[in-house]
Amino acid sequence: MFVTNILKGIRKKLTQSKSKPRYQNFSWIQKRILKHQDDDSIKLFTFKDFKVFYKRPYELIKTYEELFLDEIYRFQTKNEEPVIIDCGANIGLSSLYFKTIYPNATLHAFEPDAILFQLLEKNAQVNGFTNTHLHQAAVWIEDTNLSFSSKGSEASHIDLSNQSANQVKAIRLSSFLAQFGHVDFLKMDIEGAEFQVVADCIDSLKKVDHFFLEYHGKVDQTKQLYSMLQQVESIGFHVYIKMAADQLKSPFYEKQTGTPYDVQLNIFCYKQIH
Repeated sequence: MFVTNILKGIRKKLTQSKSKPRYQNFSWIQKRILKHQDDDSIKLFTFKDFKVFYKRPYELIKTYEELFLDEIYRFQTKNEEPVIIDCGANIGLSSLYFKTIYPNATLHAFEPDAILFQLLEKNAQVNGFTNTHLHQAAVWIEDTNLSFSSKGSEASHIDLSNQSANQVKAIRLSSFLAQFGHVDFLKMDIEGAEFQVVADCIDSLKKVDHFFLEYHGKVDQTKQLYSMLQQVESIGFHVYIKMAADQLKSPFYEKQTGTPYDVQLNIFCYKQIH
């Protein structure tokens, strides 16, 4: 019986196959070429159904695989013209994914980093985005100007310590959300400012069906994370959490990463749609 069970397990492993991605994957040679490219010049990669301008090849590979192969933002709605708000749009891969699955969506994309916003504009234009509104601004808890650490990469973030001389426009997200009666999808990847923004938006979030939140924090900020989860659950969201970046390999020994964020989580918040 023991041997029979082992053989059954082996046969199951051999016969099982992962479902084929709905979108084109990189070939081996394409990945090899991309990984040897520079991080500074603007380049164009042509996929089967769209084109992408980018600078950093590693971020292109990582983000494309996460969004188009793993489809972490995939959602269903009965609305043929959903309202989608993309906070922290970067070069626009997330916006491109949203417009691919819902071409008639009304899309608002926010990106404060000037270098990234330039690429976001180019990608929206080359792919013929319609019903799309691009905002070169950060989302925050008030309309103001903020100190901003501009990296031209995924590491760009609001500088709450005000040590950066670079200033960007910021809009109050809760006030922006007030203009909509209903929001089908809200994505918030704002590199550490999410705790304040979620708290300020909690009433406005009641009109959102699907809310993706990337959390960035330190190991000693568990109360902050717990408070934020309590807030979104209190307005009817179900929550699923996945590790976004596994920074501490031996947490009992290392304790902290020594980087701005020890903990990065993908938090999926959704309501039961009837």
